[in-house]
Amino acid sequence: MLNIDSLLLDAFYKENKDFFENARVQKIQQPTRREIILHLRNKSESRKLYININPNFYHLCFMSKENEQRRNISIPKQPPMFCMLLRKHMEGAKILKVQKPDFERILELTFENYNELGDRIEECLSIELMGKHSNIVLYNTDNNIILGCAHNIGEEKSRERELAGGLPYIYPPKQNKRNLLKTRFELFEKCLLKSSDNIKKTISSNYFSLSQAVIEEICSLKEISPEKSANQTTEKERQILFIELHELLSNTHYSYTVSSDYKKFSCISKLDIKYSNINEMIDDYFSFHIEQSSVKSLKNLLKAKIDKELKKLKNTYSNQKKQLEKSDKLEIYKLKGNLLTANAYMLKSGEKTVSLKDFETGSLVDIELDENKTPIENAQRYFTLYNKYKKAIQIALEMSEKTKVEIDYYNQLLYDVEISTSVDELEQIKFEIVQEDEVASKKKKDETMKITKLEVDGSLVYIGKNNKQNDYLYSKISSPEDIWFHTLNTPGSHIIVKPQNYSQKFHDETILKIARLAKQYSTAKNALKAAVVYTKRKYVKRPNNTKSGFVVYKNETEIMVD
Repeated sequence: MLNIDSLLLDAFYKENKDFFENARVQKIQQPTRREIILHLRNKSESRKLYININPNFYHLCFMSKENEQRRNISIPKQPPMFCMLLRKHMEGAKILKVQKPDFERILELTFENYNELGDRIEECLSIELMGKHSNIVLYNTDNNIILGCAHNIGEEKSRERELAGGLPYIYPPKQNKRNLLKTRFELFEKCLLKSSDNIKKTISSNYFSLSQAVIEEICSLKEISPEKSANQTTEKERQILFIELHELLSNTHYSYTVSSDYKKFSCISKLDIKYSNINEMIDDYFSFHIEQSSVKSLKNLLKAKIDKELKKLKNTYSNQKKQLEKSDKLEIYKLKGNLLTANAYMLKSGEKTVSLKDFETGSLVDIELDENKTPIENAQRYFTLYNKYKKAIQIALEMSEKTKVEIDYYNQLLYDVEISTSVDELEQIKFEIVQEDEVASKKKKDETMKITKLEVDGSLVYIGKNNKQNDYLYSKISSPEDIWFHTLNTPGSHIIVKPQNYSQKFHDETILKIARLAKQYSTAKNALKAAVVYTKRKYVKRPNNTKSGFVVYKNETEIMVD
């Protein structure tokens, strides 16, 4: 992904300057250590200014409701200390002016406030968007003394610039760069010819407001390799670059677009998704990447938990299988007991071993005896061992069946995690696999559950992407005459189909389309063929005391789909 640069921040500043000036700060929230939300109102309009100083996603924008949900913002019950400081100094205050220092990725909001004596004072919130050095600083404009920071910077982190309450606020060190708009072509050309670095690095490190990403984009548009050594460029290439960069920096109206895969945004090229202003582009682009990052992190967390549980269950199942393998020994004990009982009349006490003929196979069976016991007592000892092992094997069989169900359940969860595309869907899965008291406060009501819904040949098709959604489909959405689809013996989504007309039968083509959907939403999606079963919803039951998403069915029809 790309990051916000001075050029885009300058465009954002110019676009929203009128709204910032004279706006009132109505409310301040701090969801995390690196996020601040300022509720601003001006000109009969309320907006949420979202500030993020995470080194991976540093940006600011006026946040829409839709993108607020994508960011998965959760406000803590106890506000952090920095949030309380901002509320003390800023809530109810009016923003007097907004400034952006030339060529810096800094936006300053200066507002008026009143101290304990009622004297009017001016304070400034400086929003610094500078990669890993991003910060939010509140300072007094009269003496430039810092009142507080989102995170303090001590001497051990930076020798050039410390940031903490009580210290004077100073701007970051000046960069050794020049303003391209005030540079003659001869000097620009000389700069390139004496550099052995590539074009994008050379221009970016010598001129303000030109990131390597912007230079690379311009080079690509003009069919110039951005990786080419600057001193190897032709005179024509240098002239083209100089003219294009001048036009870019002089332009006041850009075209804001984002690629369909959200890998890059642009104010130069015409990409797939178009926006009417820069704020919409920044909001949409960064909310997408924040959401993807949250989804990825939560997926990794859930996969780790599920894999850990699966490993334990598979070890347990393996041990139970070993116990079941003792069934051969079980029959030997029974055989020895029967042979001793049948031949007790001819056996003498005090013998240690005896060989008796098996009536069925005719072979001799060697039997160890306790010399202190009678033949009948020895037979009884073998029957006791037989009953003991029989009971143990029966228990092991029952336990192994339960363990197999557990393994299937967690394999289904693993698949559900894999196909989830939103934090909400993953939170539903998380509710299943973590302790209830850890997530009780995050439990969603069924009415708010988002189920994937499609239309196939006029029929409504509902797809459950996790066990919570599958249960919801089973208990809340489906009717007895609806049709239930699922892949055979394979983890996958439960699919409920509501026919357009219950009195008419499905066409074979419609059944095949929905069966292919069942295959697509299963672990068999990449297989050449997969078996899919379907039956009426009234023939599908969820047994009592079973895991979420587990059902049994009857009267099913099985088809193969490719």
